[in-house]
Amino acid sequence: MTKIPGYTLDYYDKNVVRRIREKYGLEPLDAVRSFLTSEVHAMLEDAELSMWDFSDRAIFDMWEVEQITGDPRNSVYLRGE
Repeated sequence: MTKIPGYTLDYYDKNVVRRIREKYGLEPLDAVRSFLTSEVHAMLEDAELSMWDFSDRAIFDMWEVEQITGDPRNSVYLRGE
């Protein structure tokens, strides 16, 4: 698996974690842990999936859908409807 550049990943990490903290009121380390251990983050790291085409808001939505349904592919951004 080819990984995306660190500066790109850093951008998403900061912005998605900020959104998680704002919406769910999680402590910083809990928010970071929740995102970094998610399937969405693993998908984001994989350069072959080109997830950087999505905004940080869309990545947050995928993370949120993963938390609710267990599968980020249920996100409207990935279903392709």
